[in-house]
Amino acid sequence: MQTYLRPYISYISIIKLYIKRFLIINFLFVGFAYPLSNTSDRDYQNIQVTESNLESFIMQKAFEAELLAKDFRYKEAAKIYHDICMRSNDPEVAKRATQLAGYANDYDLMLKNSKRWLKIAEDKITVRHVRISIFLALDKIEEAKKETLSAIKISKDKDKFALVYDTLRVFEDKVIKEIFQDVYTTYKNEYLANFYFVQILLNNNDYLEAIDLIKSIDRFEEFSKKESRWGIFLADAYYEMGKEELAIITLQDYLQYSPKDLYLNEYYVRILTLQKKYDEAIKHYRFMSANKLISFSDIETSKKMALLNIEAKKFIDAKTFIESFKEKDINSYNYISGLLNAKNNKSKIAEKHFMSVDFENDNYINSVKEIAKLKISQNQFSSLKKFFKKQYSKLNNKPTIESRLILIETEIFFNEEKYNYAMERINYGLKKYKDNGAFLYTRALVAEKVDRFDILENDLKKLIKLEPKNAQALNALGYTWANNNIKLKEANRYIDEALALEPNDAAILDSKGWVLFRLGNYKEAEKYLMRALKLNDDPEIVSHVIQLLVKLDKIKDAKKVYKKYIKLKPEDKKLIELKKILNEI
Repeated sequence: MQTYLRPYISYISIIKLYIKRFLIINFLFVGFAYPLSNTSDRDYQNIQVTESNLESFIMQKAFEAELLAKDFRYKEAAKIYHDICMRSNDPEVAKRATQLAGYANDYDLMLKNSKRWLKIAEDKITVRHVRISIFLALDKIEEAKKETLSAIKISKDKDKFALVYDTLRVFEDKVIKEIFQDVYTTYKNEYLANFYFVQILLNNNDYLEAIDLIKSIDRFEEFSKKESRWGIFLADAYYEMGKEELAIITLQDYLQYSPKDLYLNEYYVRILTLQKKYDEAIKHYRFMSANKLISFSDIETSKKMALLNIEAKKFIDAKTFIESFKEKDINSYNYISGLLNAKNNKSKIAEKHFMSVDFENDNYINSVKEIAKLKISQNQFSSLKKFFKKQYSKLNNKPTIESRLILIETEIFFNEEKYNYAMERINYGLKKYKDNGAFLYTRALVAEKVDRFDILENDLKKLIKLEPKNAQALNALGYTWANNNIKLKEANRYIDEALALEPNDAAILDSKGWVLFRLGNYKEAEKYLMRALKLNDDPEIVSHVIQLLVKLDKIKDAKKVYKKYIKLKPEDKKLIELKKILNEI
């Protein structure tokens, strides 16, 4: 299984479910006339009905429904409101009916109510945006497209694309792109349509497409290099494509036009930091301070400066910044002091600071990781085990923190190739937190290393059953089969499902290329593996590319790829093994 796969993020599927079931309802219905608490008779006075003979009936039924809703009996309340919605000409009634249907998780009913609401509402734009979300929750993409175009068509807002973008962005990136592609095609001669489409392309990892679009936007009168956002967009695309220096040059170019743009300057420092150009980052922060874009009296700014100076080994300067927020944020003080002393080879003092971080503080988990690093560097594995046991004993029924600790402990020992102990810890986690997606995925990774293919396969199948749209799990199972040269057709199907969910993920592209390699489809495999290599230079991808090139009898190309990447990672075991293969040819 590919070790460079993104770590499993247990909350992904939960978030998506939350979005579909709740966010649509709550976010889009801000300012509803009828809250679910503090309901009183007075609230129902707001309902206006044109047919006087129905007024009493509707008021009575609305009151009845609100009492049910207050008691969380949403299905019953939604049924009543649907009935009065169809009888009433009041848009507020239709709005409330739509909302309650959402709380009842009845999206079909939500759609029916919203249709009535659209018919009688004065503000039809709001209703259309609600209907866009309903269609997407029901996976009715084509209907969502039509509704989106209708919403834009009737909008008189100068930035009519902004609300569409805000409505769409809670959904999956590929769905957003599919919807907005139609918007862009229709309105590509409008500047702001281009602006939002660029953001969508970047979010979807379509960097080349985004770059091409940005470069074409200079045809608009509104486009100007003075607009720093274009510099950030362009630099972001270059950086994600692995063209770091081009990202830096782009930002420097835009800074000439907008030297005092805060976001542009901050993004520039971020890129410098990621590139480990710490001295340059510090210098630029001082430039920002001199131009009053930031203040070193601000705690967050002082933290950043302290961290940069630690990385640059400017310990005296780092200490000065750390001391500046000691009284205001003791946990950050201890955590960053620990980093300073660890960097300065003062392990005991560092550990003391890390141990002083409160376990309910955001810095706690990172402190645990740093203590683990210190003990590993001194080969103190027994001490590390005792340290974790002590942490568990302090928690006193804190399941969220405990589950994170179990995952961290497992990961640490896994990375140190202590696979049996890692398996012991993750087994403990699954015994206590059954059907936890993160634990299942992690155990599958560990199982591979201890030759428990049965556990690996069962855990991944179980995870996929729990989360059918978990791209990482689908990919992991498909790749495992492909790598073991078994169940290749099934493996290909699983990987295709993963690829449909994450079309620009390097690990999944590599898996697709590798399964095609196993199937003997070398030319098609080359397309995927080369795309994967462009996105990620992980040795496993490099290894697959070289093996494929050898199979295609492209020996010169294979050796060229090897020479390039062995310089970057000369100690990597996979690349060293490849040398033997190439020398034999």
